Amino acid sequence: MFETFRLAFFICILILLSVSDIRRGIIPNKIVYPAILVTIVLTLISPEASITMSLICGATLAGILIIPAVLFRRMGLGDVKLAFLIGLMTGFPEGVIALFSGIVMGGLFAIFLLVFKLKGLRDVMPYGPFLAAGTITILLAERLSLLPIIYPLEAGGLWNCFI
Repeated sequence: MFETFRLAFFICILILLSVSDIRRGIIPNKIVYPAILVTIVLTLISPEASITMSLICGATLAGILIIPAVLFRRMGLGDVKLAFLIGLMTGFPEGVIALFSGIVMGGLFAIFLLVFKLKGLRDVMPYGPFLAAGTITILLAERLSLLPIIYPLEAGGLWNCFI
């Protein structure tokens, strides 16, 4: 029951942030910061989650996205904070899979927009919805025990060689 509530909270926050990013082009701190705090509390009291792995994953994902945000100015800092939240929500290695899934989804959509000349290289595209979609996919796949099908190394095999 608790994990279902936790999952529903995560999905609602991700959808809310996605809608804001699509409509206004911003991932608001008014939502992200409280969501980070609530996620930390939910992770602390969850019997299935590790706060240490969640914090490490959040910092890692934010660190990955801060490079294009600062160096190339092609991504906003809201996306970086969203990546931190995603890491807190999912932990490791699911957070890495979620981030990669979101990046692939966003990249494929950007290619579609470019090919059909709906956007140019200099145009802005909200990236938060794709990061959220990748995360929701992984959260649901994990909840439904589909993660080994989507990402077979998670079920064992080669992945265990790195641990």
